[in-house]
Amino acid sequence: MFGFVRGVRGRAVVVVLVAAGLLGGVTASSVAAATKTTVTWKVSSLTAGQRMSLSAIATSNSKGVKTWSKTGSCVLSPTSKPTKLTMGTGVSCTLKLKIAKTSKHPAKTSTKIITRKSSPTTTTVAPTTTTTTTIALTCAMGGSCAVGDTGPGGGIVFYDAGSVQSWGRFLEAACAGWQNNCDGTTVDPRAEWGCYGTSITGADGLTIGTGEQNTTAIVNGCTDTGIAADLADDYSRNTLNDWFLPSKDELNQMYIQQTAIGGFSSDGYWSSSEDVDYNAWYQYFSDGFQDNNYKGATFYVRPVRAF
Repeated sequence: MFGFVRGVRGRAVVVVLVAAGLLGGVTASSVAAATKTTVTWKVSSLTAGQRMSLSAIATSNSKGVKTWSKTGSCVLSPTSKPTKLTMGTGVSCTLKLKIAKTSKHPAKTSTKIITRKSSPTTTTVAPTTTTTTTIALTCAMGGSCAVGDTGPGGGIVFYDAGSVQSWGRFLEAACAGWQNNCDGTTVDPRAEWGCYGTSITGADGLTIGTGEQNTTAIVNGCTDTGIAADLADDYSRNTLNDWFLPSKDELNQMYIQQTAIGGFSSDGYWSSSEDVDYNAWYQYFSDGFQDNNYKGATFYVRPVRAF
């Protein structure tokens, strides 16, 4: 686009005007399309008590900070910056995902109703005769659980909270010989707690239900390799990979139920509970003595998981 303006001493000066909307064929609609924030919900229903990572439930093309909230029959854990959902026994749970604005993507809020699947409590096997045999589902198959049962992760249930908590209801310990296909004889590995002299923010939980949060904080905040929290966090069994290093009180419950669980050494086991920047809590399985020790010491490791 051209225009003329009056210049110095009456001379005409040619001015070239370029409309921004004609540059390179770029339009407002194409810019909006390139920066649109999308959310893909991958799950629409779960069975009561089923636990799943929030990252597996919904994904987005934006790297903006994600904030989760819920209403209805489900539990998000940990309570601060949740990463997992446990389905309740009610009809449904409504999830809300808020994604913060970034330099490339706008903010977005998306909601999804997760309905509860009907979960059968029994399996009926009909033989060739007219007799019908009903077989109750085991704890490992999604049935009712009690301390001493084999859990969904192939370990042994050692704690029952009595009702669903923010972290779940049951705790199961990995099987004896957990690093060798649960052979029942391979001894537990030994490792350092790690990061001697460095305080790990968020790893000071002592009570039941805080071991997973402690482990996440250690794995994310400590750069030492091969440490106790890494061994527990890396474990997977029966396709379940949500194992962690137990907290101080969770470890004590393991000590109480060590005969039912099986395969323990009489020496010390690490918990995920930090005491100070130089020390963390451990427990002897010979007499139940608990104390803190320097993080560079090597003690035994046995992962647990909640469900």
